[in-house]
Amino acid sequence: MVQRQISLPHRFLGGGMAVVGALVGAIAPANANDAVQQLLKTNACVGCDLAETDLRRYNLSGADLNGADLTGVNFYRTNLSGADLSGTNLNHAYLADANLQGANLNSANLDNTNLIRTDFTGASFYGSQFGEAYLEDTLFVGADLRYADLSRVVFTSANFGDALLCGALIDFGDYRYQCVE
Repeated sequence: MVQRQISLPHRFLGGGMAVVGALVGAIAPANANDAVQQLLKTNACVGCDLAETDLRRYNLSGADLNGADLTGVNFYRTNLSGADLSGTNLNHAYLADANLQGANLNSANLDNTNLIRTDFTGASFYGSQFGEAYLEDTLFVGADLRYADLSRVVFTSANFGDALLCGALIDFGDYRYQCVE
């Protein structure tokens, strides 16, 4: 990765000069409002703290939110198709009527997430934790749920047609040993 050197005058450091290495493009926004503005401007906010923000009805197709804290975020009717949400914390997020077709949610935490009429067609959840997520009329058609933990999920209805379930833990079946690859 490319690094740049930043020299800070002594008045910021209490004396002397210091050199701080920072990854280019990896400087985190100061607060959630700055993070939202960065996301809307660049369609990326890697590792950002967006907890408890309101992102209803935005088009975030293809957004890069890798490793972001999305705790309690309202994604009602948000388009996140093709987005990178790998390693994110979506604990208590609200994703009703959201489009996440083809999104990458590998190793994501979806504990206590509301997934109502959410479309995850072709999405990837390899190794994700669903905890006590609530699923109602949710589509996982062709999704990759290998080694995902859905063991405590509350299902009202969900479509897992053609989904990859090798190694997944699901209340209606243990797929840990059903791997045919």
